[in-house]
Amino acid sequence: MKKSLLLSPFFVLILMVTVESPGQCQNVIAVNDTIDLTPGYPKTVNILANDTFPAGDSIRINGGTTAGGGNVIATWHYGGYFTYIAPNRGVGNLAIGSYKLIDETTSEYSSAELIFRIRDRSFALLDVNDVSAKFNVHGNHFCSPGDLDPTHGPGFIVPKQTGKSPLFSTAVWIGGMDENDFLHVAAERYRAGGTLEYGKFPDFYAGPVMDSVNYSVDMDTTWSYIWKLTKADIEYHKQHWTDQGYVPIHDILAWPGNGDISLGQAQQLAPFFDMNNDGIYNPDDGDYPSIRGDQALFFIFNDDRGPHLETSGRKLKVEFHGMAYAFDIPDDSAFSKSVFLNYKIYNRSATTYHDTYLSVFTDLDIGLYSDDLLISDVGRGSYIGYNGKKSDGNGQNITYGNHPPAQSVTLLAGPLMLPTGEDRPRFDNSGHPLCDESVNGYGFGDGIANNERLGLNTTVTLFNTGYQIPSFMIDPDFYYQYFNIMNAVWKDSTHLTYGGKGHPDYGGYGPECHFIFPGESDTLNWGCGCQAPNGPVNWTETTANIPPNDIRGVGSVGSFNFLPGEMKELDIAFVWARDYTSPDTLASLSKLRTLIDVVRNAFFTNKLPGGGSFLGMYEPQSLAVEDISVYPIPASSTVTIGFRINRNESSEIQIISSLGRVIKSFTLPQGRESFLVDVSGYTSGLYLVTIRSGETVITKKLPVFR
Repeated sequence: MKKSLLLSPFFVLILMVTVESPGQCQNVIAVNDTIDLTPGYPKTVNILANDTFPAGDSIRINGGTTAGGGNVIATWHYGGYFTYIAPNRGVGNLAIGSYKLIDETTSEYSSAELIFRIRDRSFALLDVNDVSAKFNVHGNHFCSPGDLDPTHGPGFIVPKQTGKSPLFSTAVWIGGMDENDFLHVAAERYRAGGTLEYGKFPDFYAGPVMDSVNYSVDMDTTWSYIWKLTKADIEYHKQHWTDQGYVPIHDILAWPGNGDISLGQAQQLAPFFDMNNDGIYNPDDGDYPSIRGDQALFFIFNDDRGPHLETSGRKLKVEFHGMAYAFDIPDDSAFSKSVFLNYKIYNRSATTYHDTYLSVFTDLDIGLYSDDLLISDVGRGSYIGYNGKKSDGNGQNITYGNHPPAQSVTLLAGPLMLPTGEDRPRFDNSGHPLCDESVNGYGFGDGIANNERLGLNTTVTLFNTGYQIPSFMIDPDFYYQYFNIMNAVWKDSTHLTYGGKGHPDYGGYGPECHFIFPGESDTLNWGCGCQAPNGPVNWTETTANIPPNDIRGVGSVGSFNFLPGEMKELDIAFVWARDYTSPDTLASLSKLRTLIDVVRNAFFTNKLPGGGSFLGMYEPQSLAVEDISVYPIPASSTVTIGFRINRNESSEIQIISSLGRVIKSFTLPQGRESFLVDVSGYTSGLYLVTIRSGETVITKKLPVFR
């Protein structure tokens, strides 16, 4: 099948061609063609390939350029070759067109159908509980049905049967500096690049990072897919994989556990339980996908496939493994209306990035989009949208009416912090809470060393245009503005300032800070550098005299170093609450905070309400400290690090100085049992050897003396 390298915009409805027939039959016979399409990806076919007509005759094709009322169009055609594309998503699974094959020499003709099977799994619904959420393979979620066209209706509905939505969209941002201090940014708002052409200007693309010469439309089509599984699906497979005649369902059979290394893809991709520890996903061996929740969606996207059209930023060559999941716990008011999103982000480049940040951008529309407020909850690692009026809207079918709800974006945990060999505390020796990352981070004071993860570090509110809002508070346009916002710096390069509109020229009384509109949630003033504000503490949109509006929030975690081959993790919860009793709109906000506490506690303890694991269907095999050896101790020239571990995946190794600087970092492949490190160039002192495998982190001391 020939692929078109250049698509021309012209259309020709009648086409004259002279071709050689494969046979000498004197009849003209047009045969139906069945063509599989993935929306957004062109495919070139020769519709004459299975037709019959006399050799040497002049053949005219009439039609064949559209199908399904324009759901499929031909963007190029010549000599029987047509390049078809389904430009829009969500148009159904089948489109029918037709063409007439006319022999100009004999006046014979024959007609045939063009049957387009539109196979669009670039988005999928997470709908196991009382939320219906659409996730898109490219990482820009909730817009329905994947092309970010706001006219297609809501993609995040809660309660599920109401058609009401508190969110329009959400997307992830990442930015960092390379060794030469050049800024790299990949980020999206609406994939529109400052236009109203939603979905046409991406920074992110479906699929894993691979060698650039192997990116293609075929690969795009292959990876424009979301795998959807339930816990019940996997349990059935675990019980029946040895049954004679058993065939796994498609998404277990086709689970992307391994990449194609010949194309430059990583060997290990989607997580799975490896029954025979051979590193190869094979459901016929009893292997099965590892998911979270009672229902999960898995997808992969990267920033390397094409140019960054939304931000114009430099590529990072990062790969995101996304798993959206939810729990079917109908009696629990927190979990019945919450969905979760885990990202594992891999640095597939040869570049070390410093001052790196991860952010979550969310367009919060609580029913009617134009009457909302946003508040940060520092201690709960959240930014929250809620209605600015006692009633949402004026009876429109999209509105919640009286007692409107509140919706959070809660950053449960970000990347792991550099190991210290000890458990970082939450409290000082007098029992007072510490003013540091422990305010909303993960793993502090739990008795486990080196499992601490960064929490929410900054929040910023952005507004839609046309609402008499200062221009510095409007959405960013260029990559450096995105990165500034990730660092709580406005578009005019002024740092977020406490009070007013967060700007010294618009009521900000200082000091410079990291969280916008925190109310009274930052009890330790962590966002102000642990010093009290220079004016009233209770800072909200209401105290700043900002009327209800069309709001967007950005919450960030960072900064951190991102080394080649490293994986960083980000866990997010979308929690919803509604109080039906009080006429005060703040009642839903108060209830939401209680439910966020329930969700955070379950995540931190890995225990669901009523029992069960939050983080997965099975506990990953743990690494035992006694199974790792570092010798000789102390070391002078070389040191051997040995393993006796039944590992299901590769391990990440770091050697870290007493100042916290990573001296050496590499990956130990699965199956390797030891490696030798040359420490002859190290200065005398104490170093740490940190081993990360799956969810487990272990640190051993490495003294070097001469």
